Amino acid sequence: MTSPPQDILIIGGGLAGLCFAQGLTKAGIPFRIFERDASASWRPQGYRLRLNGEGASALRDVLSPELWERFEATCCSVELGETDINAIDGSSIACRAGGSPAMKGLKPYTCDRQVLRGILLTDLEDKIHYGKELVSYEIDTGGVIASFQDGTTAMGRFIVGADGRGSATRRQFLPDHRPLDTEGTCIYGKTPITPELMERFPTRAMRWMTLVVDRTPITQTLDVDDTAVTLLLEPIRFSDTASRQGVELPADYIYWVLVAREHIFDVSRDVPLPRHSGRDVAALSLRITECWHPDIRSVLHLQDETQSSLLRVVSSSPELRPWAPSDRVTVIGDAIHVMSPCGGVGAVTALVDGANLAKTIAAEGISAGSIGEFERAMREFAGANIRRSFAGGRKLFGQRPFEECKPYNG
Repeated sequence: MTSPPQDILIIGGGLAGLCFAQGLTKAGIPFRIFERDASASWRPQGYRLRLNGEGASALRDVLSPELWERFEATCCSVELGETDINAIDGSSIACRAGGSPAMKGLKPYTCDRQVLRGILLTDLEDKIHYGKELVSYEIDTGGVIASFQDGTTAMGRFIVGADGRGSATRRQFLPDHRPLDTEGTCIYGKTPITPELMERFPTRAMRWMTLVVDRTPITQTLDVDDTAVTLLLEPIRFSDTASRQGVELPADYIYWVLVAREHIFDVSRDVPLPRHSGRDVAALSLRITECWHPDIRSVLHLQDETQSSLLRVVSSSPELRPWAPSDRVTVIGDAIHVMSPCGGVGAVTALVDGANLAKTIAAEGISAGSIGEFERAMREFAGANIRRSFAGGRKLFGQRPFEECKPYNG
């Protein structure tokens, strides 16, 4: 496969890559997307995302008015606030309405990741190629040539690595910028909101975001520091506005993530986590929480096992070292600044990257100078969000300081 040399080659069809592609579409700049998944629906992509004002502004900048209207129509009806619950006896520890005082810009939006991805894929069907896993790229005087695992190649003028935390682009371009193993592990899941769930699950946990906290027993802290097991959850309910516009939405559900240090999960490092079946992951969530109050555990008993996944928590260092900019290659999103999900800003950072890179190229073209300035601002913004994510990880599962973390080899 050969793309015209003037095309920008986007490696990866996640949020950062698709946001960048929509920005290029708006600016009339040609591109191709190469995604390693076999299709858009090859694996579950549907968990809740919270976009703060910066993330929402970035998304609005790249979408057409029609797509922005569709995005707003498909967002969830949520109330901002938090309730904290003791996992063992089910009692309330804290409860407060409202969001973070640090929110800026547009109001925050809560959306389903798969629905958002579908919106970002709109009108890109003829520009995205599936089953394309990057092996390497080569820079020559005419541009850059990407080589894929299936033996095909593509040529363009610029390559953008948006291929996630295991980025092949980043490994070749910036091999010393390796993410760190935080020793955290999490299970993501969904539980449909059904009459049975409403009967069994505490009503006070169905209002807004809830954190269920299981602290380390005192004598166990003699061997490890206080490493909590935390279940973060939020009910996701959709309005009927989207259905009136003919947009297909999932049924209402509770989004949840169970996070702790890896020794709590007791999962062998010899088996890659994505290879664990949804049924095995669901069973693991119940084993970890076997001492919890039964009303709280009902959200795990009734989970949709096909949506349960086990992931290791990795993070870049917030001190992202500068590198020599190139007019042939850059990296965005998790490919260069993956962060713990505990800050709730990974998706925001990815969208801001995509929108800002498209804006830079549209306004200033592609040069080492323009790309270098984009990368400088990206490092600054991402570094602040990584620090926020670390603060969340420290509270939710006892995340170790970055200087104590080893490089991640996954």
